[in-house]
Amino acid sequence: MSYDSLPIEMAIGGVYFPPLVFASILGAFMAWSVIYIMHRYDLIGFVWHPPLFYLSLVVICTCLIGVFLIPI
Repeated sequence: MSYDSLPIEMAIGGVYFPPLVFASILGAFMAWSVIYIMHRYDLIGFVWHPPLFYLSLVVICTCLIGVFLIPI
């Protein structure tokens, strides 16, 4: 398996960031979108602990983005 095609760092304005930063930002935005939709349709009442649910959604969405969009 060759790791030559994987991005090690991404540069924005001369500042280097690891790919995990972008995956976590996109994951948090994606989780916030899911929570927003759940609030809109009153589905958040079925969640026992909303902050913990949000945190777990951020982790799941970050992993999904890391696997499919941004190779971590």
